[in-house]
Amino acid sequence: MTPFQLRLALLFRRPARVEVLSLRSSGYRARVIHMDESSSEFVAGHARLWLSLEGLKSRLRRCGVRQVLLLQPQAYDEIISRPMIEEPDPGLWLPL
Repeated sequence: MTPFQLRLALLFRRPARVEVLSLRSSGYRARVIHMDESSSEFVAGHARLWLSLEGLKSRLRRCGVRQVLLLQPQAYDEIISRPMIEEPDPGLWLPL
């Protein structure tokens, strides 16, 4: 989904939420979750992966997004070989 497509979708109130995934030691990726629970990856130009969260938040803010759900699929405990947490991370709502 391009920035223009995201602006149009927000205008017509189609997305349910925008999620930002924190990828282990490589950056951040955004995806748009639609009302029917399908998802689209947010792509700005050739950028699919952002090295800084602030840059991605700025780009989403310019598209009209007001808040995102920050998810961390892998916990620090998993990286250092501690047992996994039984409950998945519910995420953190960040205002833009």
